[in-house]
Amino acid sequence: MTTSIHVTALDSVVNVNSLFTLAVFIGLAWNPYDPSNTLVDPNSRCAPTSKIAEDLIKFHVYSFSSFLFSSLVALAIKQAIKLSKSHTFNIHVTFRGSEFLEHVDVNKTLLRVGMVVSGAGSVAGCVFLMLALVNVVQIKVGTLACGSGHAFAAVVPLVILVPLALLIYVCVGLYAFTRFNGVYGTNNYYGPCGKHDIEKEAQKLAPCTYAAKYFRAPVSERCCTIMEKKLNNPSCLCAILQSHTVYNAGVRPEVAVTIPKRCNIAVRPVGHKCGAFPFV
Repeated sequence: MTTSIHVTALDSVVNVNSLFTLAVFIGLAWNPYDPSNTLVDPNSRCAPTSKIAEDLIKFHVYSFSSFLFSSLVALAIKQAIKLSKSHTFNIHVTFRGSEFLEHVDVNKTLLRVGMVVSGAGSVAGCVFLMLALVNVVQIKVGTLACGSGHAFAAVVPLVILVPLALLIYVCVGLYAFTRFNGVYGTNNYYGPCGKHDIEKEAQKLAPCTYAAKYFRAPVSERCCTIMEKKLNNPSCLCAILQSHTVYNAGVRPEVAVTIPKRCNIAVRPVGHKCGAFPFV
């Protein structure tokens, strides 16, 4: 399962990569061999060598390749989500009037691997761009090898702040992958059912399947017991009633919301809506 949270994250990756790619293009358009592009006397021992200029171009190309790779992977994942959505999500909106954010069926492992690969491309692109900027500084104000104070003053903050930001980016990304179960994108961090997988929770309502299809069908004692427990969290129960498992079982939500009353459950969330259908 996935949510619009993933799509938003992918959009952010593409947008950030686009900005960095623009910076790389500007860097490639700059001629490092132009004498007017340096403040250093060509005869000084701090004058940049041809190798520094060559490294500048190489790192720009490496950075561009990394950002392009990351963006293409992110766009491919986003397109896969959209294709899955066109086959599943529209059915849920029309049939259930869902109040939750969009969700589609995708392979969660492949999704995470793809997002990690895309993120790795962005990190690599940032590293190469940082190295290119180090060479820009050396061409402008003198090489680090000669001990240029201006060069060190510009490079030291760069090599501290950029890796630190990348470290934070990687740590937050890994934390999100280990903490967020990716089932539903709601205001609750883990979704309406907490850490529990909604599709697995839906399987526990199997004894209620027949009673949830027909208004006059008898409700088993086992079903009533399960339903009473699920009513402790009406939002989770509503999410379960709108899951793929329940839909594929042929359950009718307008019938399912009547089960608590048919079970004579005294404490029930009367009026609480599951999509377009309130509990009675």
